[in-house]
Amino acid sequence: MSYQQYPPPQGLPYPGPAPKLPDRRPRDPLAVALGNASLLGLGYFLVRRWFFGVLGLAGTAVLVVLLCTQRKTGYEFALIGWGLLQVVHGWFLAQRHPVRTANLTQRLVALGVTLLVFAGVAFERYDVHRIDKAAVAARDAGDCSGVRAAQAKYTVGHRIGDAPRTVRVETDTDACDKIDAAAAVLQSARPEADTARLQVGFEMLAAVVAKPDQQATSRAALHEFLRGLPLKDACQTVTITEWLRGRAKAGNLLDEAKQIVPKLEPNALVGCGDTKLKSADWTGARGTYALLVQRYPHAKQSDRARAGIKKADYEILQAKIQAELARVRGLVSSGGYCATPAKYSPAPKLRSGLNRAVFSGASRYTAKLPSQWKGTTADNSAMVVCASDETQGTAVRTCPYTPLIGSFKGTHYVTFHKIAVPVKVYELRTGRLLEKTTVQISGSVCPSTISYTTYNGIGAPDPDQYVEETAATVQAAFRPLVVR
Repeated sequence: MSYQQYPPPQGLPYPGPAPKLPDRRPRDPLAVALGNASLLGLGYFLVRRWFFGVLGLAGTAVLVVLLCTQRKTGYEFALIGWGLLQVVHGWFLAQRHPVRTANLTQRLVALGVTLLVFAGVAFERYDVHRIDKAAVAARDAGDCSGVRAAQAKYTVGHRIGDAPRTVRVETDTDACDKIDAAAAVLQSARPEADTARLQVGFEMLAAVVAKPDQQATSRAALHEFLRGLPLKDACQTVTITEWLRGRAKAGNLLDEAKQIVPKLEPNALVGCGDTKLKSADWTGARGTYALLVQRYPHAKQSDRARAGIKKADYEILQAKIQAELARVRGLVSSGGYCATPAKYSPAPKLRSGLNRAVFSGASRYTAKLPSQWKGTTADNSAMVVCASDETQGTAVRTCPYTPLIGSFKGTHYVTFHKIAVPVKVYELRTGRLLEKTTVQISGSVCPSTISYTTYNGIGAPDPDQYVEETAATVQAAFRPLVVR
């Protein structure tokens, strides 16, 4: 079956979609421009240009996020430029519309929103300036807690209003964090006078002091450390003042720390000297007192230090004397004095006449010497006489002897010798060797009988024998050593 197509009747619409009629609603270019000046795309929304409205609002949102995170002035200019672009574009977009008319309602709404946005930004900008001024005042007063309190007031609105200015306060806060860290190190170093930690703390503080706007906050931290001086322990205070005195000049406010040294040192040095004196550190006490007298000769504490020096000198001398005495006694009692002679400074000086001596060795003979010749201890003797084992001295006489018993009836000749005792005489006061000689002790010779040992009737007496000494002969031999 076939069909024939006929044209539609005249006057009837052609089947299909209806043609789009042009937008004849009136547009107000000024209302659009004012609405877009709010940076919210309001002008586009007023004329139902949804795409441009969303695009304008999204662009503003992106730039605001960038401004709040990066906080650079360039993003503020970018926002201004973005707003001007929307104003100009909205104006020309509405201006090209075929129907244009003033719309008071739209103008008032657009103006109100825009003014509200501008007023909010202006207020936030003003508040940022106020907070920043408070932070600067706190910083200039050396009050880091005030700087942090000001910084804590910043909100997102403040960053939108004046983001770059908020960065400055954060810079101050970062500097305060570094200052507080340095102050904490200094505070921890102070009680124990830990100079290594002091060095670290000053270096940390020096890194912030280099910034001209952080002078007051850095000075506050330094003065807080110095206010903790002096310490209860005077010697620890001296340790700190010595470190401050020896610290090289840095050409910044940290050099102010040296100004406290003359105020603290006199009392610290005399107090430390007293402490060392009480603990019997005579040498340390003397050195501390002497340092005070050297540095502050006219200070009132110097008189006390001079008295302390005398006391320390006396105790040092006494300790030295006691050490010398103990050494001499030990050497004499052990018999080692002659090998290692030592001095005893307070020993009596040598004089004409009798000089007491400490006798070491050859006790068989020295025991027969008068007690008035002998010093009981090293501190009442002028000399030390070291005697070695006796040997045969000068031959005195040879005598013949005939055995009374035994098979041998011949004559034996025995030579009698003086008793030779090698001696060394030391001056006890100096430990100097005065004399090295041999004393020879005389005695009786040729007794009527002598004894000797035989084996099975065979044997002979020793042909060389000692004389028989007496107390008198022993004293005569040793007299030249003690009587001068």
